Amino acid sequence: MRSMFWADARARDSYITFSDVIVFDVTYKTNRYLMPFAPFTGVNHHKQSILFGCALLADETEETFTWLFEQWLTCMYGKAPGAIITDMDGAMRNTIKTVFPNTRHRYCSWHIGRHLVENVAAMREAESEFMKDYNHWFYSNEIDECEIEWAKLVEKHKIDEKHWLSKMWELRIHWVPAYWRGTFTAGMTSSQRSESMNAYFDGFVNQKTSLHDFLDQYEKALADRRRKETEEDFKSKNSKATMITLSPLEKEAGKYYTRAILGLFQAELKKSYDYWCKKLTKDGNVTTYTVVRMDGDFETKKGHIVLYSDAKCVNATCDCVMVENLGILCRHILKIFEKKCLTVIPESYILKRWTVDARYQVLGKVPTREQGREKGVTLLRRCCLKAKQRSLEEESYNDETLFNKMEEMYDALLAGVEQKKKEKQSVSEIIGSQVQSNFVCSQIPEITIRDPPVVKTKGRPKIASRMKSSI
Repeated sequence: MRSMFWADARARDSYITFSDVIVFDVTYKTNRYLMPFAPFTGVNHHKQSILFGCALLADETEETFTWLFEQWLTCMYGKAPGAIITDMDGAMRNTIKTVFPNTRHRYCSWHIGRHLVENVAAMREAESEFMKDYNHWFYSNEIDECEIEWAKLVEKHKIDEKHWLSKMWELRIHWVPAYWRGTFTAGMTSSQRSESMNAYFDGFVNQKTSLHDFLDQYEKALADRRRKETEEDFKSKNSKATMITLSPLEKEAGKYYTRAILGLFQAELKKSYDYWCKKLTKDGNVTTYTVVRMDGDFETKKGHIVLYSDAKCVNATCDCVMVENLGILCRHILKIFEKKCLTVIPESYILKRWTVDARYQVLGKVPTREQGREKGVTLLRRCCLKAKQRSLEEESYNDETLFNKMEEMYDALLAGVEQKKKEKQSVSEIIGSQVQSNFVCSQIPEITIRDPPVVKTKGRPKIASRMKSSI
């Protein structure tokens, strides 16, 4: 055996809703054959880490990554992620560019910071102002400003083409914040989600775990993670949100958001009371405000610029781009909403993936009322059928008799659908392009699969260990 990949129905189902950003990491090797464990990790509506599939790889070459990403993309209905966060591996970068050409690829900020400390240590000691100038360039808001500040940094500190920073400048679209403004990342900038998932598996597997035992322990670990997600679903659905202010916007947020996301919203709302705002200009229906903390003034302290318009519908943008990056209203926009005495959060600012019912949305487009009456199937009935189907599938995994009955039932239904398609081609518009008629499972032949060879590490010590504390 060389490499293997697997994903269950629950992982595929979750990916439909939470495919906007994923984390991919292959540094975990806790098994007897040192095969890199490669989980596709995302974040759900409770800010919890969830799995979209896993793999055990024979190596970390571009060919292996291409095979894995193509298999994963096929499994996930051909839907590529909106953004992906990885380490700085070159083979991985080339593969993502080929398999996911329209996906934004970001390097892990933690890895960038670690390499920064190693490569600019001498420059920091020799020039006291280097880090100040570096941060001024790195945290530029706009791309044009970033390029201007980079030219100043290179000239002032004599950074040549062979320096590590010059090489990283060529890859700036993967890690410099100015090039990521407005791209949704669910608040993630590093592969910490994947690493925390790896650490979670430490309680289930070790370096002596065989391949067969690894899969069994993986199932137990995955069941435990999903149990915690179900618990949060129950708490968010069946508990009343605790308000910390009298703001009608907070009460509105409590109706939609999960407990974890409501906490983030409340933190921003509370901090908005530490700001004041001032009207700068008005151009037609668009009004420009500056929002500054109360411990400063508008003359000496730089604030955030908010553009507000209420021509047809309420629309506000802030230069902190928190709405675009995290999907939650920032304190600066909330301050303007308070000034305008808004009592309802505009629908466009309530991101569906952060709501209580995010996981239970129906696949595909939600039908209109007219379409619902025409088809005779309401949204609620579709959700109920989906829940029953998932429950039966989970029960059938350990019951061969039930599994055979379900397989016969599905075969009969699919045969009827195929016959109906032949009689009336227009039915295919309702069924969709995803339905296939050749779901015939053949008996797997009795074959022997030999154990995989022990994998050679790639840039990692043979015995992985954490850095010892200096204390």
